[in-house]
Amino acid sequence: MNGTTQTVVLHSAPYLSGSFLENTLQGQDINLRQLTIVTGSASLEPNALPQQTFDKAFSSAHSSGYHNTVLLGLIAAALKPGAALTLREPASGGLNESAAPLKKALLLAGFVDSTDGKLMNTSQGQLICVSANKPQYTVGAKASITLKPKAETKRASWTLAADEDDEELLDEDELLTEEDRQKPAVIAMDDCEVGAGKKACKNCTCGRADAEAAVQKVDLSQDMLENPQSACGSCGLGDAFRCSSCPYRGLPSFEMGKKIELGSDFLTADA
Repeated sequence: MNGTTQTVVLHSAPYLSGSFLENTLQGQDINLRQLTIVTGSASLEPNALPQQTFDKAFSSAHSSGYHNTVLLGLIAAALKPGAALTLREPASGGLNESAAPLKKALLLAGFVDSTDGKLMNTSQGQLICVSANKPQYTVGAKASITLKPKAETKRASWTLAADEDDEELLDEDELLTEEDRQKPAVIAMDDCEVGAGKKACKNCTCGRADAEAAVQKVDLSQDMLENPQSACGSCGLGDAFRCSSCPYRGLPSFEMGKKIELGSDFLTADA
């Protein structure tokens, strides 16, 4: 290690003894001039340490479960990308039971490559020691992604096999019969557009007015009112069903053989 490596040592106690520092830094090639010591780390505030400055960090505590995601997040902010962090605190049980909470907290704080941990016997009791690294990338880092172009899919098309080129095709005209070829008859419409059962229009020129005049009109008699009869069976249904020469046109509907009763206001003009 060169003399430019920056190291920070954190502890939960308000002060550190020389023997603790010696045990913590034993075997580490650290320049004491590049060493930063933080006591009472539980009260560490944001930005209390310079951001992305340290290459190594050691954090120790006197109680298990001390290293939570909040404290680890503050330590991570002070480390350079790729920096190493080592945690030590009293073991809460066996190796796996003691290491699992620390590994989970490190993961949630953004650290990677955490170790399985190891148990250490000291004068203060058994300690659990777990290490991890800060990712090489920083928050907000960008990287380009090269996407593999999709292979072009060939559209399916209809093709004829080589032996089908000489196949005889059916002539569509041969499917028509002589009856199909006949021009349909066009039904001539009356010039006056008068349908059956209606009177000819005024100034009729199609001959309907003459045909109606030639029909002998039957006058309504008193006997026809007393005992109404109908040859066609439609006279009693009302004007909508009566022919143009019907003597009952204008009268209300009635029952055959029953006297036609007219209201007192039948002949009264509409106001």
